[in-house]
Amino acid sequence: MPFVQVQHLAGAFSREQQTALIRDITEAFVRVSGERIRPNVLITVSEIESGLWATGGVPLTIEEVKKRQAERQASQA
Repeated sequence: MPFVQVQHLAGAFSREQQTALIRDITEAFVRVSGERIRPNVLITVSEIESGLWATGGVPLTIEEVKKRQAERQASQA
């Protein structure tokens, strides 16, 4: 039984985006393993409070995430 844990900062993704991730991850397992695996794919989504996620000892905040998202969108335009 595949078990996938998705963690991200609270507020970084909408409920609709989280649902899409769950659906897409499940479909990836089905593509690889066949339809019989679908009922056995277990996925959890956990939201981590802003500032409690860090890389290299530097806390990441939701404000920084939103800034990065805006920069990516601007560079794609």
